Amino acid sequence: MTHQDKSLAATEDMADTFGALSLVMLDDTDLRHAWRINFLANFFTGPVYRHLGEKFGITRPEFVILYCLEHMPGLVAQDICRVTGQPKNSISRAVSDLLEKGYVRRGTDPEDKRAKPLTLTEVGWSILEHVSPIVKARQDAMRAALTDEELAQFDCLLRKMVFAMPDWVTPE
Repeated sequence: MTHQDKSLAATEDMADTFGALSLVMLDDTDLRHAWRINFLANFFTGPVYRHLGEKFGITRPEFVILYCLEHMPGLVAQDICRVTGQPKNSISRAVSDLLEKGYVRRGTDPEDKRAKPLTLTEVGWSILEHVSPIVKARQDAMRAALTDEELAQFDCLLRKMVFAMPDWVTPE
């Protein structure tokens, strides 16, 4: 099968799966890049967070907090908002829920009595051991269409776009 044949087959698969209108929105508009990013994000996050909710009772903001604390223990809720772009009310509510579930604990900062650093509990670590592979498998499936070289280039381009965010994003 030639590259052109593969491309035509992929286009037909997209039209069959998501409808012909999706092709217009993904290819024939001035906002196609933003639309494609959102399209991928919606079809990545929607199913994965629905699954985590059904199987583990974990919401998206809760997973985001657990994942952040796995990599950066001791963050406060405000830090999590900053590093994720999630709204304060969503993170605050999720922190309360995680505390109630026993997945995180809130400490005190000896230098700043107002700061309440968060850390994972053993139960929180255990949940992550079950949940993270599900999210990773979804990511791997999404990236499977790319060769190693394309994936490296994609990573480089995403990183470049992310690190240019201060030029166009105003923090809230």
